[in-house]
Amino acid sequence: MHLKEVTLNGGGDDQYPFSLPLIQSFGTLRFEKPVTILVGDNGTGKTTLLEGIAVHTGSRLIGGENIDSDPSLEPARRLAEAMKLTWSAKTREGFFFRASDFISFTRRTAREKKESEEKLHEIRAKDPHSLEVLPYARTVSDLKHFYGDGLDVRSHGESFLDLFQARFRPGGLYLLDEPEAPLSPLKQLSLISMINGMTEENGQFIIATHSPILMAVPGADLRVIENGVMKSARYDELEHVRLTRDFLNNPGQFLRHL
Repeated sequence: MHLKEVTLNGGGDDQYPFSLPLIQSFGTLRFEKPVTILVGDNGTGKTTLLEGIAVHTGSRLIGGENIDSDPSLEPARRLAEAMKLTWSAKTREGFFFRASDFISFTRRTAREKKESEEKLHEIRAKDPHSLEVLPYARTVSDLKHFYGDGLDVRSHGESFLDLFQARFRPGGLYLLDEPEAPLSPLKQLSLISMINGMTEENGQFIIATHSPILMAVPGADLRVIENGVMKSARYDELEHVRLTRDFLNNPGQFLRHL
């Protein structure tokens, strides 16, 4: 693992995010496996913790905003100041992914491609041999190489996977917040396959999820947050897994009470 542990050094105040029970009880989180999965109900602090780690590491933010200036991450910047991170070897590869950022990323790449293509046409109309086309041609070529005809022309779930496939690099630290959001069960299995491939190439993942499918990543270290405390858990112990299994076995038992 690149990132070995995260410790909170106290500090802060009684304002969010320090008012969260998880943050108040937090000591040290040690990363013992290439994939760590954070599990918990809404509002337990999974995303907040992940954002704090992302800010502290200076991780690249998918979506176009700078992680040091994105206004939505102001509480995370306060949390990051109270964190101490221990590394085996710090990596510059990787990124921080929030499902909510994906639409803006798709629109930005489509805009970059359109603007570069228009500039290419304009320059070539004036001088077909001008070297001014080179940076615009490179942008169009790179976007075509990474994303084909464009993320905007694929289904939401397919373009999610296209993004991961294009941006995953060996030796990276990847912080993923609810990456299952647009993915069908089959596509979630495809994402697990990608994650497995990256861990074989020295990749490390910290994932916050509600998906029982992603929680089943082989060999993952499962950490569940309950009553403001984080603890290790086995897959079959997770409420998400038990409830989903019970519902699928007998949906009528649950639905008749609604």
